[in-house]
Amino acid sequence: MIKLTGKIVLLAALVAGCAAAPERERLQRWEWDRVDLFAEEADPDPGSEAILDDYVGYALRNNPGLRAGFERWKGALERVAPARALADPRFTHGQFLREVETRVGPQEMRFGLAQIFPWKGKLGLKGKIALQAAEEEYQRYVAAREALIYRVRTAYYELQYLERAVAVTEENARLLAYLEEVARAQYRSGATAQGAVIKTQVELGRLEERLLGLRDMGRPLRARLNAALGRPAMAEVAVNGALMDEVPVPDGKELAVRLRQMSPELKGLDAAIAREELGIELAKKKGLPDLMVGVDYVVTGRAENPVADSGKDPVMVAASINLPLWRDKYRAGEREAKARQRTAVRQRQERENRLLAELELALFGMREGERRIELYRDSLIPKAEQALSVAQQAFSAGKEGFLGVIDAQRTLLEFQLARERARADLVGKVAEVERLIGGSLTAE
Repeated sequence: MIKLTGKIVLLAALVAGCAAAPERERLQRWEWDRVDLFAEEADPDPGSEAILDDYVGYALRNNPGLRAGFERWKGALERVAPARALADPRFTHGQFLREVETRVGPQEMRFGLAQIFPWKGKLGLKGKIALQAAEEEYQRYVAAREALIYRVRTAYYELQYLERAVAVTEENARLLAYLEEVARAQYRSGATAQGAVIKTQVELGRLEERLLGLRDMGRPLRARLNAALGRPAMAEVAVNGALMDEVPVPDGKELAVRLRQMSPELKGLDAAIAREELGIELAKKKGLPDLMVGVDYVVTGRAENPVADSGKDPVMVAASINLPLWRDKYRAGEREAKARQRTAVRQRQERENRLLAELELALFGMREGERRIELYRDSLIPKAEQALSVAQQAFSAGKEGFLGVIDAQRTLLEFQLARERARADLVGKVAEVERLIGGSLTAE
């Protein structure tokens, strides 16, 4: 009996151990990411010299939402082994309340062990389905990682824009304050009208109000960045480096190909399609019978009148199969599995179309940003600076009124701020394109 039981257990172990190599490979990938990103030691806080890459790395290691996605991926991986494992064997024990007297002795108790073996291929398919589900969760984690990088970058770019906008506005405010002093001096000497003084003071008040708004905007922008970093909302943030003026706009067709191949969202949907296709195969096999193998051991006492084989314990081996007679439910299961597969294919097509549309819009934003930067940098700002200089010279020579200087200064300020806004918009669109394609624009 012991030898037979051992063979059944060995067979169960062999069946349960099949197809473990892909699972081990994915568990190894999870472990590499855990060691690389989520080390147990405390991550040093970015200092005053931190740049954008430092904040991105810190966010990847400390953002709780990303860590949650990482753990969901591990949970999905842990469901693979149970999916491809045999059901637990069933052990039974029976005690005869009235012993059955036989020629060789009374039967006192009974032990049984039974194991169900699904039809060949069922367990393997269940394991593959669970593995594809884990791949879906991994791609969701990768997509969340790319989205987090995008959040950090755009928040940082907005802070860079804010810093430049404050600096430009402060510079213009200083110039306007100087002009206001000149206007008051000229008013006292009777060289200009009171209206010029009032106009200058109004413009200065507008600039001071704009400066207050810009400085106050720093709080929500820091909170936005710190939320992505997994830090307290008002933690200090260092902004180093300048916004880019030029970013080569890549070929849209090449990026579309990369998006179809590399987008984590589409890869996750590909895994969903593969899972549903395996589900169709499994649905077909559900109509095939499963085998149950069991062994029973009966404890028999000594006969009152001993005979040959008296007290010998009988052993019985049994086998049975279920009879999947009700075919309608199995055919319905197949139809359901095929419908789910078609749904997954359509969802993938729909999502690809939307991502391609988002890519085109982001590329348009890059081109528009470059055009705006070039327009302000090479044309409008130099002309506005020239106009301000001419207005100042004309005013000094008494050929033009003071209000012309104020108008020229206001125009220059608006152009300078518009250039900084265009810079921030450009790099923000670059970050969006890289989020969509799941990698850097400069990657080979």
